Amino acid sequence: MSDTANSLENLVKNPSQLADIIKDPATNGLDFYNGLSNKQKQYVLLAAGIGLVIYGIYLGRQGDGSNLTQNA
Repeated sequence: MSDTANSLENLVKNPSQLADIIKDPATNGLDFYNGLSNKQKQYVLLAAGIGLVIYGIYLGRQGDGSNLTQNA
């Protein structure tokens, strides 16, 4: 990874930075994201996309359970 002040590795090593992002995601989160390298931004977006797909599957399975018993 690069030696920038904002990196995903530094976020794991410095939990207070993560706490700042959680307190004010609009300002601190965007500043942190904009400071990442392009490769690290791609990792963040990939993780967010995978999370959304998994969440969609989870929500879909919750709805399917009741529909299968009613349609059978």
